[in-house]
Amino acid sequence: MEIVQLSDIHVGSQFREETFQKVIDEINSLKPDVVVITGDLTNEGLIEQYEKCK
Repeated sequence: MEIVQLSDIHVGSQFREETFQKVIDEINSLKPDVVVITGDLTNEGLIEQYEKCK
């Protein structure tokens, strides 16, 4: 079983969507069975920030 774990994405003012997309592409290329995201998803907890996490 292949597991990928990400932590503390911190979507906010310093977040770069294009960089995060590269991370997603790399993870997808690994074809993991499970992807787990732990830690903080956003900086301020704003709805707009959570939307970017989808």
